[in-house]
Amino acid sequence: MSFTLTTTFDDCFEFKDKAFTVDMSFDNILLLFEMFDDEGLYEDEKVYVALQMLINEFDNLEFDTHEEAYELFKYVLNEFLDIDLDKQSESEEKQVKMYDFVKDAELIYASFFAVYKLDLFNLKGNLHWRKFEVLLTHLDDNSPFKQVIGYRTMKIPSEKEASKEYRDHVRKMKEIYNLDDSDPEENIENAFNALSHAFKGGG
Repeated sequence: MSFTLTTTFDDCFEFKDKAFTVDMSFDNILLLFEMFDDEGLYEDEKVYVALQMLINEFDNLEFDTHEEAYELFKYVLNEFLDIDLDKQSESEEKQVKMYDFVKDAELIYASFFAVYKLDLFNLKGNLHWRKFEVLLTHLDDNSPFKQVIGYRTMKIPSEKEASKEYRDHVRKMKEIYNLDDSDPEENIENAFNALSHAFKGGG
């Protein structure tokens, strides 16, 4: 779904001739991503927990099979979050992670407050996920969050390009803000793939 100045966020869909609405508040979506990273839940449990988190009228949902619930789950992710589980499970290409919402929570909060004068804690339940994404993407380059992204993506200059002091500084910043192998977003991607395999060909 593209973002324009005429975009409307009705976040509604129909299922079995009944109308449902999706809770697209930014904090709910962040909690959803954290849930996918929860190793204490089975993959099939995550589908129902996700639907319960996302769909306001979850109690009105009726499924004939587990596969039907999974298909609705895939539809909601694709339609409202642009997450295509079918394509994700087919692709083996790994993208370099520049940030994650858990480790960078303080940076994101501070940057929204500094740049937009927005207190994200006061916007829970109100700020739409799409708006949050746009604001995050277009934060000022001098904001704490964008500065850290800059260090993560920066190549260490050569001796000809910069002084030893600056090169040491860049190395230190890259080490401090490094995203290690336990990156939650990579775990989320693995969880999506596990969900696809868990329900593929099930009866």
